[in-house]
Amino acid sequence: MADVHDDTPHDNPGDEPLPEESEIERRSLVEATEEAAQAAERWIERPHTVLSGQIRTQEMFALVGGFGLLALLLAEIILFAAGGEYAIVHPIFPLAALVFFLYPFRNETVARRTMQLGVAAFIVWLIVTLSGVLFPFIVSFVVAYLCYPLVAWLDRHGVSRIVTALTIVLAILGIYAVVGIVLIPLLVEQFDQLITSAQSWLKGANTIFDQERLARELSRFGLPRAQARRIVAEQVQPQLQAIVSIVFAWFGDFLRNITQVVEGVFVLLLIPFLTLYMMIDFRRIRVFVRTTLLQDNPRWVFYITRVDTIVSAYMRGILITSSMVGAMAIAVLSLFGVPYAVVIGIMTGLLNLIPTIGMFMNLGIAMIIYLFAPGDFWYNTLITAVLIGGLHALNSNLVEPRILGDRVGLHPVMVIGSLFVFGHFLGFVGLLIAVPTTAVILMFLKEWYRKAVTLEKPVYVNPVNPAS
Repeated sequence: MADVHDDTPHDNPGDEPLPEESEIERRSLVEATEEAAQAAERWIERPHTVLSGQIRTQEMFALVGGFGLLALLLAEIILFAAGGEYAIVHPIFPLAALVFFLYPFRNETVARRTMQLGVAAFIVWLIVTLSGVLFPFIVSFVVAYLCYPLVAWLDRHGVSRIVTALTIVLAILGIYAVVGIVLIPLLVEQFDQLITSAQSWLKGANTIFDQERLARELSRFGLPRAQARRIVAEQVQPQLQAIVSIVFAWFGDFLRNITQVVEGVFVLLLIPFLTLYMMIDFRRIRVFVRTTLLQDNPRWVFYITRVDTIVSAYMRGILITSSMVGAMAIAVLSLFGVPYAVVIGIMTGLLNLIPTIGMFMNLGIAMIIYLFAPGDFWYNTLITAVLIGGLHALNSNLVEPRILGDRVGLHPVMVIGSLFVFGHFLGFVGLLIAVPTTAVILMFLKEWYRKAVTLEKPVYVNPVNPAS
């Protein structure tokens, strides 16, 4: 039988192994184990590399030093805010050192955030410290910020920015003239009458502190004269004197504040001119913020746009409504012959800046004024209470919904709670900024909820309804 030979050609004539098989054969199990052990040892020695890649030794020293400088900066800011008696260095020096050490590592997230926190804290402290000097600049910026939509709208319709800015400045000067010629003389006259009435009331109240008279009044209720004298001397008279001292102290502080305001009137003359330049260049300011500070980051531009929508809508709305409420209060009170109508009307407009609580504050202060005012106390109080309640209802149900819409979108309970919290920590200023600040915080919490809880992917576009 003839041998049978297999002439079938092989796919791999040289019987050479595949590259993957050759690599596997050349690596032993021992070498693979040693490599894994070395990798684990390197990971244990440098655990921070898991978060931010390769961090060199000098970077670690810079970060540790940056944290120390940030703590020193915050401590110096607190000490300077408390009076600066125990401060070691000016906050500018730890800030400069912080930026100097961390700027070369600004691409690291931790280093960049540390610098941003230090710079932000220093800027806030500087603005608060220089608030008196910066007052006309702040007011001018706020006016330009509130008027910018009008300036931009007219510019799109062919009216020059310079013409619009000059018109607004002339309107501000006209308001100055009306206030100076009409309102201030009436205000001074009514304040003078109020002070005169208060002085005459206090002169007549001196008999209240007569111990014999008080003891005689108490003895009518069946108390022995000696016991009545002791009660008057130990309890009644000290309480009455304390109340009058508090009233006089409050009134003195009020007059001193009025004096400071009058002394700073000349600063108001700078506001129209500063406002003119800021309105003309406000577009450049917006471009600078967006391109230089925010670097056209879609996320931050989105957030700033939403904050701008909430804050600007609230500020424009509350200023318009407060002006309307003040003007209507002066007109109605004057019509019904209520004394000190100008004083109480202006106070009504100013306290309207504080939602809900301002209404009760207004009525309480008006009742105190009516104690010294001529005329029937209960008639004046009734007219004022009805007026304040009616204006509040009109403002809440008709005016504010048309001006603000739902762009702020806070529940009334949340509004009252925010007023108490911010008023406790920041006083009267806290009452003014409570509502817009709470609306902004709520907006950020809603964004966090959408991303962290619902896992919804954010879309950074210009919002239509920022409070939703």
